Amino acid sequence: MKTAIYGAGEYGEVFYNVISKYEKIDFFVDTYKKGNFKGVKIISPSESKGLKIYNSLFFYEKKITKEVNIIPFVEVLKKFPEIIPQVYKKNILWFSGVLLNPKLKKVRELLNDEISLNFFDNWVKFRETFDMKYYPYPSNSLEEQYFIDEFKYSERFVDCGGFTGDTVSSYYRYNNGKIISFEPDPKNLQKLNKTAKNKDVLVYPMGVFDETKILKFKSSGSGGSLCEEGDILVPVTSLDETIYNFRPDYIKMDIEGAEIEAIKGAKNIIKDFSPNLAISLYHRASDLWKIPLLIKEINPNYEFKIRCHAHMCLETVLYCKVKK
Repeated sequence: MKTAIYGAGEYGEVFYNVISKYEKIDFFVDTYKKGNFKGVKIISPSESKGLKIYNSLFFYEKKITKEVNIIPFVEVLKKFPEIIPQVYKKNILWFSGVLLNPKLKKVRELLNDEISLNFFDNWVKFRETFDMKYYPYPSNSLEEQYFIDEFKYSERFVDCGGFTGDTVSSYYRYNNGKIISFEPDPKNLQKLNKTAKNKDVLVYPMGVFDETKILKFKSSGSGGSLCEEGDILVPVTSLDETIYNFRPDYIKMDIEGAEIEAIKGAKNIIKDFSPNLAISLYHRASDLWKIPLLIKEINPNYEFKIRCHAHMCLETVLYCKVKK
């Protein structure tokens, strides 16, 4: 039986580098790419019948399973545990930087629900050992992201990292309030504006930061980020400068590593109005301790929960709600 890897991308390359030491990889399977990758032919899912396929994509595994017969992502990691250290060497998202810090003990003290504590303990141990027995499985589905129980309802919602309007659409499944959405990527803005049309949504074509300025931005769809290697210039602003009088009751931030700066730029809103918060916790290794402790410093009257909505601790969100 011939062997393939599903996904001709960043993770597919890591999977190939490890698995090819033990098995011949005959194909990559990819819906959107053609040609060759790593010197191996790329085929479409419709051409992959009868192959043994290792899945390197974890976001859409349920969808992929409907298309082809795959070996699930986590099962591949268990069979080839060398993959995890290789992901770390490539500095992908939270694998980049120092993974552990004494301040993690203080973060654990902020958590008091069993789901948060179990996930947090596994994630910290996984960072320390890369041992699959501590693998931190997702605690919630991707469909629930930002709208878990107690965080579904809002009258004045702020969407930092509006992307193409996916969070806007999710919001209106539960609410009929007002949204202010920030998105700096010109390509995403077109789709966001289309999603927001005829809804009570104000779109700011800007990023969110700790002050108003112009910064370099690297455009890459869902993963666009503010960085020195950016290929375009975009305006950024702070929430305190622009929407303080909106008095938001819920703020969501998924802004590819700029969360720390954005929280600092919203400290007056957080301190004065205690809005619910849903903050991405996985873009930088240090986010796991820096973000919760920063919010605690700004407003000590929050309860904290951590929920993970995807494999490899991606789409991990810190949920903050004012204490009753």
